[in-house]
Amino acid sequence: MSSVPGKPRSLSSELLLTEERERRRIAVDLHDRIGHALANVRIQLGLLQEAKGDKGAAGILQTIHDQIDQSITDTQSLTFELSPPVLYDLGLEAVIEWLVYQMNEQHGIQITFSDDHKPKPLGQDIRILIFQAVRELLFNIVKHAQAHHAWVSIQAEPENVVSVAIEDDGIGFEMTKAGYMTRKGGGFGLFSIQERMKYQGGVLDISSKPGHGTRITMTLPMKSNDMER
Repeated sequence: MSSVPGKPRSLSSELLLTEERERRRIAVDLHDRIGHALANVRIQLGLLQEAKGDKGAAGILQTIHDQIDQSITDTQSLTFELSPPVLYDLGLEAVIEWLVYQMNEQHGIQITFSDDHKPKPLGQDIRILIFQAVRELLFNIVKHAQAHHAWVSIQAEPENVVSVAIEDDGIGFEMTKAGYMTRKGGGFGLFSIQERMKYQGGVLDISSKPGHGTRITMTLPMKSNDMER
């Protein structure tokens, strides 16, 4: 009995750490992508001042214009990564399809999305959890799996349950008795997702073997919650 009260505290700490890592990732992206771009704009403006009426001024102005456009695009992309409006406006299926499109465009891996098009009345916390988990798992595939193709599917199951599967044709990994990956740098992410699934009454099933890819299935109840009130 004494171990039970510790679980919510452990989960709360884990969630805080996860949120902090996400904020840090976004902060680094903002610094590296937008900060550097704006610094380059400042340099180009200095060159433009020196050029004055020189014929090279037109080219410098075009460079500044392009860099500002890219900064605006990066800002919009990072905003969507932080909290994609489509998740709240159009639902889980639409945001996962958007995420798959973004991953295809940015990382050059072929990801296929499929949906059974059945109604899925999900609570807001469940939608957010699934989106964050799918995003993290797809990033893991990009970083570690050496995969050429990945598949994401979502479907409504009997007894008011939603099932989301993420599969890849990558290198796979060894499974421990606890069901976590042994590859360095990846196990903590899966552990975090599994703990969050348990907290919401869901299950995370992991199937992987070296040289035979990985399949991860998330099963969660479709229910409302206090976050929607």
